[in-house]
Amino acid sequence: MSAEASANLVVLRTPPGAAQFLASAFDKAEVADVLGTIAGDDTVLIIGRDPDGGDALAQRFTALANGDSA
Repeated sequence: MSAEASANLVVLRTPPGAAQFLASAFDKAEVADVLGTIAGDDTVLIIGRDPDGGDALAQRFTALANGDSA
């Protein structure tokens, strides 16, 4: 997985076929600083609530993917 941010947007790259499952999990978890998600086959767009919070969200999701507590 990889994560890149711009302003309040984060693009997550997943293995093929995993993006919709991951986006659904974020939506169901009701993450407070996430406004919503859009998923393709291997890419998830996450829209953050904080206009400048994309970098923090990307770091948080990368840490979670690496098994670190965030």
